[in-house]
Amino acid sequence: MSSAEPTLSPTPKSEPARFPSLASLRAAHTELLKRHREQGNEPAVLAEIEQLMWRGHATGAVLDDEDDRWTAQGLLDYWSSVLYRAGQVEPPEATLVDFDPALAPDLSDELCPYLGLEAFRAENQHLFFGQQRLLDRLLKHLETNRFLVVVGSSGSGKSSVVLGGVLPRLVAGALPGSENWVYYAPLVPGSEPLTALAQRLKPAQVASERWVPRQVKAFRTDPFHLLKLVTPGESEGTERRPVVLFIDQFEEVFTLCRDEEMRTALVQNLINFVQDNKTQNRLILTMRTDFESQFVKVPELLELFEVSHIRTMALEATELREAITKPAALVGLKFEEGLVDELLGDVLGEPAALPLLQFTLLKLWDHRERNRVTWEAYQRLGGGRLALAKSADEFYHSLIPEEQVTMRRILLRMVRPGEGLEVTSRRIPQSALYRAREAKDRVERVLNKLIQARLVRLTEGQRPDDAQVEVAHEALIRNWPQLVDWLEDERVALRQRLRLTAAAEQWKSKKRDSSTLLRGVLLAEARGYEDLSELESDFIRASIRAERRSRNVLLLMGSAVILSLSATSIFALNQARQAKQQTATVEILEAAARSKNWVTTTNATLGLALAISVTDRSQQIAAEATVPTVTGSLLNGLQTAQEQNLFQGHTGSVLSVAVSPDGQRIVSGSEDQTVRIWDAQTGEPIGQPLQGHTDG
Repeated sequence: MSSAEPTLSPTPKSEPARFPSLASLRAAHTELLKRHREQGNEPAVLAEIEQLMWRGHATGAVLDDEDDRWTAQGLLDYWSSVLYRAGQVEPPEATLVDFDPALAPDLSDELCPYLGLEAFRAENQHLFFGQQRLLDRLLKHLETNRFLVVVGSSGSGKSSVVLGGVLPRLVAGALPGSENWVYYAPLVPGSEPLTALAQRLKPAQVASERWVPRQVKAFRTDPFHLLKLVTPGESEGTERRPVVLFIDQFEEVFTLCRDEEMRTALVQNLINFVQDNKTQNRLILTMRTDFESQFVKVPELLELFEVSHIRTMALEATELREAITKPAALVGLKFEEGLVDELLGDVLGEPAALPLLQFTLLKLWDHRERNRVTWEAYQRLGGGRLALAKSADEFYHSLIPEEQVTMRRILLRMVRPGEGLEVTSRRIPQSALYRAREAKDRVERVLNKLIQARLVRLTEGQRPDDAQVEVAHEALIRNWPQLVDWLEDERVALRQRLRLTAAAEQWKSKKRDSSTLLRGVLLAEARGYEDLSELESDFIRASIRAERRSRNVLLLMGSAVILSLSATSIFALNQARQAKQQTATVEILEAAARSKNWVTTTNATLGLALAISVTDRSQQIAAEATVPTVTGSLLNGLQTAQEQNLFQGHTGSVLSVAVSPDGQRIVSGSEDQTVRIWDAQTGEPIGQPLQGHTDG
């Protein structure tokens, strides 16, 4: 080597600091390339080249992507050849070191780009990828149509595409002027959709205790009340801003709401809201495919549905890939080679592909190594198809036996068995999970653990009592074998149990009308349940009291009959004519007593009426003090029977009763100044009431 050759620095004893990323290496390469073109093989430039190569060599420790490594290696090879041509016999190491996971950046938990079984919301719209085709179609529909129903199977992403896609795009101005529209928070109908709607529309500064009930009443009586509420009168010539309402899980209007009048009032208000000619309001609903036939119950809405519904589409492989990789790229999350393809193969074609994929990705995030998702973590989870089931199993077995029993009961309360093998989730009040025989703190402890494990979702209400809970996603119902087994064991019992819940809710909606109470076998069955909510307990207690009153009436009737027969016999010995009348009445009574129907049904009224008739006639014979007392007791019993919808045509108390000689008719006089005739066997009124009486 001649004396003119440059003297290069020896190999450094300690490795220089690596570049933090491929981008940093590229930037340094570009800058050095410029200097080399300008200054050639000056010793200072060659020293910088050597330094870059040592740093680039070490940068391989943080490069795990094969494409990135190939690029970086190409840069090192380029500078290695430059040094060789410059006469350096032993250039620095030009081969990237192996990737070292321990040197990768550690990502904070707060950066999690996946939602698991949760639906997308406006606050995480930046993570919403994979449904661009459907999103474009929905926005195009809303450009020319004011009503949109997004229909799809469970797990198809109905809620997410609206909450994480459509609404944020509208707010951002996806349609002309949509950035200036009025948007109300999304609502879910529940069992009382009018109340849910009123709570969503309530001004922030107004207390809900009185305001909400007033609006519910107005919804029921005025089909235009919703329109008036959201578009109050404005000054002449002022254009009304369109209002956007979104109702998620609209099928609950049919599955949870038991009040047909409430359902009708809601539908009429919604139709008038969206069809108003003075505004361009938009109404968006989501609904599960298996409940869309319920629209037949509301023909007015069915006509709109037929021209306004759009079905969700199964995601293609490229869309699912976007849902995996694009959120990851936002936070710097890496997947080991081939892992993304494996995930796609796991869930492609699954009915609940999106929730299964999101749940698996969330668990992989939880098990990441710094900024990387590894094959080892994937295999530990059991793959995309088993991740949900395995996680639920691990959670279940982490509980003590008493908590496992509570978890089983909680989850079974949150499902609804269908007619066939189909089972769907159901949102229930959190308060419905508590029962008298189970410690409340244990229920709350298990529930909180389920929520933290993302297996159950809690929806806060306006008040603590309004909080509702539900299974995080129906994918859990279909994909966790343990829950499937529980459901098979409990399928029949669940249907019976849900009948009790429905009956109690109907009793509440009918203002605790005694005609809706349980009796007989149904009451006996209901008394056997232990996991009763407060409403169900009140309902059963009221049913027991009503049945006890009915039984007391029968006992009173029997006692009265015996007394009246005794009185009749005594007076019949002295008065032959009256005895003959009493004998005829007793024969009617005995014939009725031999009929099992007289003992077991609304024919208790006939028995009471006969007994009153007997004592009234006895009273004509001898005004003994005992007889009027018996008559009064029987009339009181009749009022008790009237509580069970007997003699319900009268608006006042029944004061006198007579029975026809053949026992087929009952005549009753009331303080409402009417006399009515009844069929003794059916309890149905005969003809119109006789009016004009001034004395019952």
